[in-house]
Amino acid sequence: MTAPGTDEDVPVICEFDGEPSEDGKTLIIRATTTDGSVVPFAIPVDDVKHFIAFLLAWAGTIGTGSPATDAGDDMVGAGITPIPADSIGIGQPSGQEGYIGISVGRAELVFAVPLASFGPLGRTLLMAGMPANGTPA
Repeated sequence: MTAPGTDEDVPVICEFDGEPSEDGKTLIIRATTTDGSVVPFAIPVDDVKHFIAFLLAWAGTIGTGSPATDAGDDMVGAGITPIPADSIGIGQPSGQEGYIGISVGRAELVFAVPLASFGPLGRTLLMAGMPANGTPA
């Protein structure tokens, strides 16, 4: 099968399944193609962050089309799986951007964010962390 927009015979993946290897050093992934065949591969756990960053970077260059699902007013809609973050950190600003690091297990993603976004983000985090008694947590 040829992926749309390519000249190559590239399988189009529509589903993923997997688990850690027995020794815990790799993530074994089975990617199912649109024709039902399975393409198995493994990624060293320490490289998962690079794989995710690669996917996010390329997905970000494809365009600003509409979201995959209509989530309405909800931040998480149908078909979207929230990723449980282990920690979040703010990095040293550089020029007109700052850095937000999010850790998921041993994987860590660092996002470059315009400094102008830090004020609204900080206010949102303070409101989200405010308990019922009205004082910040």
